[in-house]
Amino acid sequence: MKNSDKLYIVNNQMQTRFGSSRPMRIGLAALVLPLLISACATEAQFLAQNSPSALKTALTRGQFELNCPQATGTVLSQKVTYINGLGVGMGGGGGYEWTEYTIGVRGCGKQAVYETMCRDPDNCNAFAQTGRVLDAVQ
Repeated sequence: MKNSDKLYIVNNQMQTRFGSSRPMRIGLAALVLPLLISACATEAQFLAQNSPSALKTALTRGQFELNCPQATGTVLSQKVTYINGLGVGMGGGGGYEWTEYTIGVRGCGKQAVYETMCRDPDNCNAFAQTGRVLDAVQ
């Protein structure tokens, strides 16, 4: 018996056992698919979710490096980055989605720029782009 014949028999047995006909499977898919889609966050929602934590992470590092507790931060740019995956939508491709922000921190006559990456609001890291603090232009 060929493998294709075995698969055909198993498929028929499954349909008979579970009463799964084609119209029933299509109806079930029509009910489940919208639920799955609505459970996924859009890129804009993902960015908005992580933005406050990214800003806080970069600002905390900037205040320390600038030795300026009153320094303020500004999000200069933001995007979703797909790491080690295909980037097929949120949660797709078996990879990891990160939000990436470029954040400027300025205060006490100094400024610095940080790349901040977040996996979720509890997992953010700020990296210095230049590795040095610059005097701010007034």
